Amino acid sequence: MPKREKSKRLQVVITEEQDSLLTKTAYQLSNTERLVSKSEVVRLGIEMLNRAVEEGDLDPELLKTLYDG
Repeated sequence: MPKREKSKRLQVVITEEQDSLLTKTAYQLSNTERLVSKSEVVRLGIEMLNRAVEEGDLDPELLKTLYDG
């Protein structure tokens, strides 16, 4: 039997706009056979962000949101 992957719980405060974006993205990624949760969208976003940073392919405009928020 494979070992269960360890996981950690993270709580963050997000804006209403960010919550709307999560909901919209989850809806767009879902289909009749499978609903995608907002948590799955966050996990996918983490993977995509990490890949962009490692490959030096991160849009500088995205970084502005860190400093403008």
